[in-house]
Amino acid sequence: MNLDTLATSPVSSRRGGRLVVAALGLMLLAAAMWAAWLGWDHEYHQVDGETQGPYRSWQVIGCGACICLAAVVAQLKVRGTSAVVVLAAAATAGLAAPWSLDASATDESGLWMVGLVFLLLLVGGGLVVLLGFTEAAARWRRPVPKDAR
Repeated sequence: MNLDTLATSPVSSRRGGRLVVAALGLMLLAAAMWAAWLGWDHEYHQVDGETQGPYRSWQVIGCGACICLAAVVAQLKVRGTSAVVVLAAAATAGLAAPWSLDASATDESGLWMVGLVFLLLLVGGGLVVLLGFTEAAARWRRPVPKDAR
C-alpha cells in the first residue's frame, strides 16, 4: 500500500477526523479548566510575610490534573504517535490563550510574555512526555492497528 492510498483511505480519514474533534474538544476543555480553577482569582496573599499569588497551589494542581486526565483519555481514544503532539499542542493552546489574555490585561511589569513562554514550553513539553508514555503503555498492552500508524 502506498502513501497516496493510505492518505485517502476511509480508515485514515476517520482517524484524522477523530483526532481533529478530540483536539478541538481538548482545547475547549483546557480553556474551561483555566476559567474554573484559575480565572476567578486575582488576589495576592500575604503568607509568612511574603506576597504570593494570584493562584494558590491547590488551584494550579487541580487545573493541571484535570487537563492531564482529559489529555490521557483523549490519547487513549484516538491513539497514534501523531496524536501525542497534536493533543499536547491543543491542550497547551487552550490553556495559554485565556491565561495570556488575562495576564496581559492585568500585568503592569510587562513580564507576562515571559510567563507565557514558560507556560508554553513546560506545559507543552510535560504533556508530550505524559502522552508519549500513555501511547507507549497502550501499545504495550494493545498494539495499534497497522492502518493507524
